[in-house]
Amino acid sequence: MIRIILLAIFLISINAFTMRFSAQRSGMSKLKMMNEGETPVPESAKVDRALDSALDFLQDGEAEMEEEEDEFEMFSDIFADAPDFEINYDLISELEKKDMEKAVSKGPTAAQENAKEIQAQVERWRKHDKDVGSAEVQIAISNVRIKYLTAHLLANKKDQATKRGLIALVNLRRKSLKYLFKTNPSKAAEMVSELGLRYRGGDAALDKNVKYGAYKNTKSKWMKIRAAKKQETIDRAAAKEDALA
Repeated sequence: MIRIILLAIFLISINAFTMRFSAQRSGMSKLKMMNEGETPVPESAKVDRALDSALDFLQDGEAEMEEEEDEFEMFSDIFADAPDFEINYDLISELEKKDMEKAVSKGPTAAQENAKEIQAQVERWRKHDKDVGSAEVQIAISNVRIKYLTAHLLANKKDQATKRGLIALVNLRRKSLKYLFKTNPSKAAEMVSELGLRYRGGDAALDKNVKYGAYKNTKSKWMKIRAAKKQETIDRAAAKEDALA
């Protein structure tokens, strides 16, 4: 019924637009029919005729749809002959119990352990209960996160985003340590010793001999040649003195 009403409204709107833009054409056709002796058909009669034909078409289509057979009727015999399935509620409760025990016995994830360690370090180094942004807290948090990301990068060497984040954290820890060495050197030395950081602070970080002292090959080729020649000159002078003596 709704489709019939919508189709009627659609046809009426089409007729209103056609009557507006075809006034001249209809006038010419009326004059032609009067000249030929025929009686012109009014526009309302054309609309009524179109509506009647649309109603007949829709009623015939609904009658044909009612006569169609159900496409799922062929499966009714199969489902009727199927055996009854009894639900084993005891088995379901047992599986649910096993899932709950597995979830309880499951250990914490790496992210949860990292968050727990961060909280422990913050409580260790903070100045007061509401301290979340001092240099000590920033160093402690950065150090824990650096360890976590380093372990991640050892297993995922092509994770470039994590590598950039790790570099940013290392720079943040270095700047915070440099600031702490200026403001509170004893606290900075305590953190370096307890956390195992490789930072000397002050001007020692800029001293090349201290910075590269742990490396063996720190001299260039020409520096090695000059040092060898200087040592050779010293040896000759010592040998000459021994000969004169």
